Amino acid sequence: MTRNINADLIKSISIFGVVYIHSCTVFGEIDSLVFLRDIFRFAVPCFIILWAYFFEKSYAKKTPEQRKKYLINRFIHLLRVFIIWSLFYFILTVDLDTLNFKKFFSIYFSGHGWSGQYFFIILFQLIITYPILRKTYNIKFLKILVILTSITLYVLFEFHLSNIPVILNKLGYRPIYFWVIYVFIGITLARNKIKSISSIFILSPLLIGLELYILRLKNIIHLDYITLGTLTFSILLCISFLKLKNLNYSEKLNRLIDFIGKNTLVIFVSNPLLIIALKQLIQYSGIYIEIMLMPIWLKICISLLAVLTVFSGTLIISNLLHKTKLIKFLG
Repeated sequence: MTRNINADLIKSISIFGVVYIHSCTVFGEIDSLVFLRDIFRFAVPCFIILWAYFFEKSYAKKTPEQRKKYLINRFIHLLRVFIIWSLFYFILTVDLDTLNFKKFFSIYFSGHGWSGQYFFIILFQLIITYPILRKTYNIKFLKILVILTSITLYVLFEFHLSNIPVILNKLGYRPIYFWVIYVFIGITLARNKIKSISSIFILSPLLIGLELYILRLKNIIHLDYITLGTLTFSILLCISFLKLKNLNYSEKLNRLIDFIGKNTLVIFVSNPLLIIALKQLIQYSGIYIEIMLMPIWLKICISLLAVLTVFSGTLIISNLLHKTKLIKFLG
């Protein structure tokens, strides 16, 4: 399959957004950095859309027998990466004094073990149910019903989260019902059933930041990814990017975008490691208090430098895994 440079660009921006969300608060929360973090909430929804986009393109070309094998292979590969990195972070972060059998699974292997682990839980559900989701999509009535149900859920979770049953609330972002609508968008894009929209929607994530700012200002309890703004503007961003004519970049930038686009999973799983290492270094050096006493503009610069350091480190890890041939096991 010919690589789509625009898709790789969305993936590159999105994975940088994920790293930013995880690492921007290394030196504490700063309002301007939090707003930018909120803007980057489009990252995970865009990854789900792009996952469905490419998954559908591959799945549609296969025979029924090939499809079954494809699903199994994709699931096994993802499971292997999940288990290896989860065990690694378990060893790195476990508190043996409080560890018990229940915590071993409920904390370290169910989506709470390390930053972003929940994303694997989402993908496991999507791979297992993909044939059913695809059949549902193909039946117009069911597709509309699922979309309307999804929107209703987003309204309930955004404005009435305190009234949601505790057990559902504790599941957080992990349940599949939050992400099916993004899968449907990805399938629609893969089948080329969406027309081009204005490139102005590339700026739509700014409205995600505005929405989340207003929700906090009004003390409305919510989940950052489960809001109507995050849903709407993430979809508009992804569509506007994918429907653009392939943009022309310099050869070096094109290679960088291609490299990042091919290694988003490694970047995703390795950035918490570098954040842990950075926090340990800060604690060991004793510079945290000094940085907290600095002018706000300087704290912002240092925080952004930390984000860039983590992101650059993930690229180095990606390159190292390719050179050592470990990429097939770890990413």
